[in-house]
Amino acid sequence: MMLLVIYDVSDNGKRTRLANSLKRYGMSRIQRSAFKGEVDSQRVKDLIRLIRREVDQTDVVHLVPLDPRNWEMRVVIGDEGGRNDGPATVV
Repeated sequence: MMLLVIYDVSDNGKRTRLANSLKRYGMSRIQRSAFKGEVDSQRVKDLIRLIRREVDQTDVVHLVPLDPRNWEMRVVIGDEGGRNDGPATVV
């Protein structure tokens, strides 16, 4: 399944650790505080455990499962930084 992870973590150290952990899980950064990647259900459970250890109650993390067709229908406003994440409408 494709998973979108979006977070708001105020502490620089925690935010960096979280981003590095997401990269180790094979996720790709799509914005400063947003990653996407293909994960199976066990990896989602592992990610949830990891995120719970990394953040506290003042932080927020969203894990959003995406259908690949929905991802291709996204509208991008601005520059994706040279990333090629498949078809998109660029505005």
